[in-house]
Formats: sequence, C-alpha cells, structure tokens
Amino acid sequence: MDSKIFHELEHSYHENKLAHAFLLETNEKEKTYKEILQFLKLINCPNSFKENCSTCNLCHLIDTNSLPSLITIYPDGINIKKEQILELKKSFQTKPIFSKYNMYIIMDAEKLNASSANTMLKFLEEPEDHIIGFFLTNNRENVIETIKSRCQILLENYEEIEDHIPEDIWTLALDYIMEIETAKTDAVLYNRDVLSLKIKEKNDCFFLFQAMLNIYRNVYFGILNIENLDERFQFLSFLLKKDSKDIFKKICLIVEILDELNYNLNISLALDRFVLEVGD
Repeated sequence: MDSKIFHELEHSYHENKLAHAFLLETNEKEKTYKEILQFLKLINCPNSFKENCSTCNLCHLIDTNSLPSLITIYPDGINIKKEQILELKKSFQTKPIFSKYNMYIIMDAEKLNASSANTMLKFLEEPEDHIIGFFLTNNRENVIETIKSRCQILLENYEEIEDHIPEDIWTLALDYIMEIETAKTDAVLYNRDVLSLKIKEKNDCFFLFQAMLNIYRNVYFGILNIENLDERFQFLSFLLKKDSKDIFKKICLIVEILDELNYNLNISLALDRFVLEVGD
C-alpha cells in the first residue's frame, strides 16, 4: 500500500508507538477503510505480512468480514446509537482468540451523538493493550470533542495534488530544500528576499509545502532512492543520508502548516514558522 495513512500507521507500529485510538479524516472513507483492513492484517499477522496474501486464514477472515475480534459499526439511521456501542463493549469483554487485538472501526464518526459518544469513552479513557479502534469521518470538526481529543488524528486526501503542482513551484521547492539543508545563509532572510517575491498567493504557498511534503515523504519511506531519482531530484541525493528522525520531524511540521494554511495562517508566517522550527 502506498497511502499516507498506511505508512504512518505502519511506522508507528514498528516504532512501538501505536496509539489505542485513531481519528481518520478522509475524502474517501471506503478507500481508507480498506487501508485500515490492510493495516490490521499487518499487526495481527502470525507470520511475515505481505500484501495480497492468499494463504493466511486471518487475512481470509478479515476479507470476508468473519473475524469475531473485528467489528465495524455503521450509523443505524441518522445516528450511531448507544445500544451499538454497548454491544461492542460486550463483545470485547474477553481477549481475542484468533488475533492479537480486538479491533473496532466506527464509520461516519461524526454521527456519534452525545449518548453513544459518552458510552464510547471507556475504551478511550481506560484503554486496554489488546484493543485498538478507528473512527472515520469526512470532517473531524463535526466529531464530538470528547472523542476527537482522545484520538490520534490522521489526514488522508486521495486527490492527486502532486499532478496539479506547477513546474515553477516544484523548482522553488527544490531550491528551498537545498537552501535549508545545505546553505549557510539566514533562511528567514531567504524567505523575505527570495520566496516572498515569488510566492504571493496562498494557493502557491500551499503547493510549495505540498511539493516539499512529497519530497521528504518519499525520502522517509524509501520511495526516493539513488536508482529511481529522476533528473530534477538528482541533487537531493544527500537527503538519503539524513537522520530519519530529522526527516520525520519536517514531515510532521509541514503537515501542520498545510492544515493551518487551510484556515487563516498567512504566507509569511507559514514560511517563517517552517524555517524557525526546522532550526530548533
């Protein structure tokens, strides 16, 4: 799988930093649901996980929605009802038999009302090691705060933003990364004297950070390597020698800035925040 959500979950799992509950905001809930199922195969696999497994009974049970320890809840009418959550809790009173985890997926999490959300809090406030949950929504702002504040939030947009980034913005992004990673000049001055003259629209600023995100993410997940570097990325080969924690820090920072750009963060503050926090 090559999605952002799958890679972030996989990384957390291998780093032994897996949260007990995730809120996933996505523009394609069914696609994200399939990504979650792939991830659940990975963390429960009794052997060595591989995609499109055709021999593992666990994978077969997940694919056929027959695994007792995996429960997906959909709204019953206009809301997810308290009774559905009570039934979930009852099902998870014992540890799983066929898998490592008891797992639940809440579709359309914004349809949890006050009663059902309150019933859900035991899973979130007193998490057990063998229980992991996922809340899917197309708008996290519509999810009740008591749920949202207790989950790790992940975002996935399946639009091919990379295809819409103008070539001149790619060039700026490449130059900017080179400036930040190798040059000795003041990056804040570079923002003022160079970028501010070329990035005047918020949409261009968004594309700039999206381009940088794609580059850093490709390095982090090993998609960008010496063998497949196309010509415009050749001079970035030095990034492959960087500490992965440093790359991951930049990825997290860029994701935060992209999110804030969707609200009211202006261009100069976005650029300055990036270089100042990267330098910490």
